[in-house]
Amino acid sequence: MSKNEAGEVALSRRSLLKVSGAAVGAMSLGGCLGVLDDETDRDLDRLGDADVAYGNCWMCHHACGQEVAVNDGTIVDITGVDGHPRGSAGPGREGTLCPKGLAEMEKAHDPDRITQPYIREDGELRQADWDEAFEYAATRLKALDEQYGAETFLNAASWATTNLHGIVWGNLYGTPERIGRGRHVCFGGAHLSGNLMGVGTHMRFVDYQNADYIIAWGRNLFESFAGQWEPKGVLEALDNGAKLVVVDPQHTPTAQKADEWLPIEPRTDGALALAMGHVIVEENLYDEAFVEEWTYGFERYREEVADKTPEWASERTGLEPGVIRQIAVEFAEAAPAAGIALWTGVGQYAESQKASQAVFALNGLVGNIDRPGGLRFWRGPPFSNPFEVRDIDLPNNAAGKTPALRKYEEYEKYPFRHTTGIGHNQIPEMVENGHIRGMYCHYDNPLTDGNTQAWLEALEEMELIITVDAYWNELTRHADVVFPEAIQLEKDTLIDYAPAWSAYHENRWVSASKAAVEPQGNTKPGFDILKGIAEAMGWGEYIPWESEAAYNEDMLANIDYSFEEVAQENYVILDEFGYEQWKDSGFSTATGRFQFYLDEEGGYRRSIEELDEQVPDVDLHTGPQWVPPGTFGDTPDGEYPLHFYDTRAVFFAFGADQVLDHPREQYARKHGLASEEYEGNYLVMNTADADERGIETGDMVTVATEKGDGEVMAYVSERTPPGFVTAEFGFGQGNSKEDGMNTMIVHDGQTDPISSQVDRHIAAEVRKTGGD
Repeated sequence: MSKNEAGEVALSRRSLLKVSGAAVGAMSLGGCLGVLDDETDRDLDRLGDADVAYGNCWMCHHACGQEVAVNDGTIVDITGVDGHPRGSAGPGREGTLCPKGLAEMEKAHDPDRITQPYIREDGELRQADWDEAFEYAATRLKALDEQYGAETFLNAASWATTNLHGIVWGNLYGTPERIGRGRHVCFGGAHLSGNLMGVGTHMRFVDYQNADYIIAWGRNLFESFAGQWEPKGVLEALDNGAKLVVVDPQHTPTAQKADEWLPIEPRTDGALALAMGHVIVEENLYDEAFVEEWTYGFERYREEVADKTPEWASERTGLEPGVIRQIAVEFAEAAPAAGIALWTGVGQYAESQKASQAVFALNGLVGNIDRPGGLRFWRGPPFSNPFEVRDIDLPNNAAGKTPALRKYEEYEKYPFRHTTGIGHNQIPEMVENGHIRGMYCHYDNPLTDGNTQAWLEALEEMELIITVDAYWNELTRHADVVFPEAIQLEKDTLIDYAPAWSAYHENRWVSASKAAVEPQGNTKPGFDILKGIAEAMGWGEYIPWESEAAYNEDMLANIDYSFEEVAQENYVILDEFGYEQWKDSGFSTATGRFQFYLDEEGGYRRSIEELDEQVPDVDLHTGPQWVPPGTFGDTPDGEYPLHFYDTRAVFFAFGADQVLDHPREQYARKHGLASEEYEGNYLVMNTADADERGIETGDMVTVATEKGDGEVMAYVSERTPPGFVTAEFGFGQGNSKEDGMNTMIVHDGQTDPISSQVDRHIAAEVRKTGGD
């Protein structure tokens, strides 16, 4: 969508697309088509008279550019932005949106949103105006600090569009307790391994368009991606002759497009990676110069993989030895233009930290790190610190305070107290012990992220809960203060987080947008909410900016564009940066090298001996090591014979848009289960498992574990292997859309003991609801 010379909206082919059955099928494959629901009733007269505005989609926080048509305060169309770093395949390429990005049009005008502040009075929530709500929150916060100390308050803001929450809660209020998504509930094991081995959070993303060989390892790139640039980049690589290999128990849409699908046994990724390393080392296919000059601990790694043959791995993974050897050789021969895209599939089970170490070691072996077609190190824009720009003497009232996990001996039983400051599944225990008494939650819903039942009980016990949200759910209903936030299209936004991975592999970039429409009802941007809390607390001098736009302007002080200029274009491409950046700066490790091993010399952050005593079966000071399934987490048995995981679909993100009609309807139609009576998620199970239990598609079934049970609708499919069942997370008890099953209602406190990542793999049984 663009404007012609007269300033009117010119309708493009994508603006007028309707979803046909074929398009829905394509969307389920690629997840990157800029299409609208086939029942959408467009008013072309209103579209023709509309003004153009921009947005940066925040449904899954990956900020694909949005072109928005606005007529008299109403959004009448929304499409992608051509050439956008996150929403296209790069310069001159079409920008599109997935169903989540398209659904933000519905969210902007959804009558079910919370549009007024609420405070708790005499045990009940009641509407309040903003001044009253800010004063109430400040009074309660001061009382909590006076009685228990600010260190008992938890900052649980996740993916807010402003970074101000860290300043308000850490620097000003003075709490050291902070928890986000990535390390604890998204891909914790891999996150920790990436940091310790020297590739950091860059370890997830490949320089796709330049790649000759891509391994999607536990990643469904065409349904769950970090922006449209990822699936589009993979498709472009395939068009250029690259080979795509998928390692995944399920035959996902990505596996459907792959040249090779490796249906690996669940939780055996480490065995496959070690065997691939064995082949690469034994056949001298590794990059000797890179290994010699830029890695640490290779000889110990060589010893570890010496007996990890493809035949050894075959017994554990269920893959043929010849296939394992083939993939290892092809990957090494294609390097450095070969990359591994890894995320939650090797990040969300109890042995994931060790498994991810084994996978990342392959990058070090073949020397594909920050080379064309390999694992790219992106660089974010050179943002300024707004407080330094304004010469504000900002205090740090959290300095010197120790997080409860490391402070109190009750938590010595958790090995990860040495590698992280907090663990999601341990917060209810901290509440019970009186070490956490309140919480600020922004955007996220911890009831979806792990041990739901324990969190529900913790919410009852907390002294003060302040939440910023758009919908009612169990968290907002338990809150003492509910601040209704304007959605991204209703506020000024600067994409200010790094790393800036995108379709621009050699350029830094910045993206911004002005509010496309007025905030619905009496909602406010998150920046304004945090500023209002700070002023009510007496900290107004530290946050003098009149608006988020002014704050963003100071963030851009080092960049030759104003906020208004960037927002007018939606994105600006900045300076170039080269490959092999480690040649100038080294790796971010104690040795300055990529680390196969994490011993004392290699800079492991905490006491290796103490960690080893707590987990005697695993040498935590080593590098990659085989840790069999069940060493830490659940193992299917006679009573609970099935592997149960939760999954991600292109239609939903974090439980944020399950409540919206259009994505939910598209999700139902994809499964052929559209219904007004049931609007929840589905349990995907293999035909053999379903037949054995007398279950058919559309039946209501009960998923039972040692921890509890939940009810969900069945979807029978050959795309999932026998013994393996999955369900989309973000539905059921505790969520904004309570139809269906909250996958974490059957979860307890299990974690990866090294990283604190919630172990989302659970042993389960499934039975037809009402059956024996």
